[in-house]
Amino acid sequence: MASGYQFMIRAIFVPWKHGELYEDYRTRGAVSKTFLTLVLMGLAFSVTSLTQATSGNFPAVPVILPLSLENYFFWQTFLIIPWLILSWFLVTTTTRLMLIVLGARKTSFRQLLAFSGLSFSSCLFFLWIPHLLTTVFYLLGGSQKEWVDGLSEPGWLQTIYLVFTVLGVLSGWQALSLSLVKKKLAKNQVSILTSSFNFLVWLVLLAILLR
Repeated sequence: MASGYQFMIRAIFVPWKHGELYEDYRTRGAVSKTFLTLVLMGLAFSVTSLTQATSGNFPAVPVILPLSLENYFFWQTFLIIPWLILSWFLVTTTTRLMLIVLGARKTSFRQLLAFSGLSFSSCLFFLWIPHLLTTVFYLLGGSQKEWVDGLSEPGWLQTIYLVFTVLGVLSGWQALSLSLVKKKLAKNQVSILTSSFNFLVWLVLLAILLR
């Protein structure tokens, strides 16, 4: 239990050392612990989504999926975990294929699963903070108009929201890039190009669902 807890803490808060984390747990279930970390982050989003749904909140930005605006957060509660897991496998697959096409040496799918999942976990944690702040705001009786107005105008709320969003994107991208570069699966330029493209794919998949 303590081992799993330490793994999650390092995965989220020390993203620049995911390569070392993988090696430390390579024979102790690195991929399964990565899976559990992703599920935990998905569960965190499920809780805040359900809370917003029960508060009568609905997305303040346009939605992409064919789900009703009024019940969007209700559906997001149950879709987020399978969406994250399927996206994880899809992006890992495209990462491996891209590395092979660009001439990388033999790559391990399990290793890439760990690297991509770890980077996604770190990203998701920091993206979840604004989601949590939104939930707390509504629980305290704030209205959607007040929240949108607060985000639209320069100030502390907009700053916090942007800082955590940027931190999430940068931590995840940097983690995946460093992991591929340090493992020397390919030339540094190829590793950075591959990680950048596939992390962007991950962000697009996430943006399709997450509100």
